[in-house]
Amino acid sequence: MAETLRSAILGALAEVLYVDETDLVDGDATDLRDLGLDSVRFVLLMKRLGIDRESDVPRRLAGNLSLAGWVHELEKLGEPV
Repeated sequence: MAETLRSAILGALAEVLYVDETDLVDGDATDLRDLGLDSVRFVLLMKRLGIDRESDVPRRLAGNLSLAGWVHELEKLGEPV
């Protein structure tokens, strides 16, 4: 499931931030703010991933702004993406 989540998140990042895997200079631990993530793009990513903005999930994802962090949080929460 982790690889499926990772692929879905990476696909959303590619669409919203116009990045690909080669831009992850620190691998999955790369801070997404270094790739251009801001509050507007964060909302777009939540929408693209099908995450309800009114839920607790965006707050949890905002606590760890990396691909690895998001995979971990979404796995832990059992969120479908």
